[in-house]
Amino acid sequence: MRRHQPDHLLLACARADAATGLIDVARLGQMLARIRGRIRHADLDHLSPFSVPILLELGKERTPGQAGDMILAEAEAELIAEAMS
Repeated sequence: MRRHQPDHLLLACARADAATGLIDVARLGQMLARIRGRIRHADLDHLSPFSVPILLELGKERTPGQAGDMILAEAEAELIAEAMS
């Protein structure tokens, strides 16, 4: 489905569901509050290769079932391909 209809509603919903199970939003907010004023932000046209390990670290949270592993593997491959292009 991702290849033929990447913007399909069901695919977007699956990604959103997976993301909510993988990110501790409260902890992320606390970390951002701690580093406020001490970090330099720069918009990039593409992912930096240095960002891939950080983004993959988010995926280390466990999700029930095999679907989570499949989504993480797909996301990992996409992030690496984007960072290397």
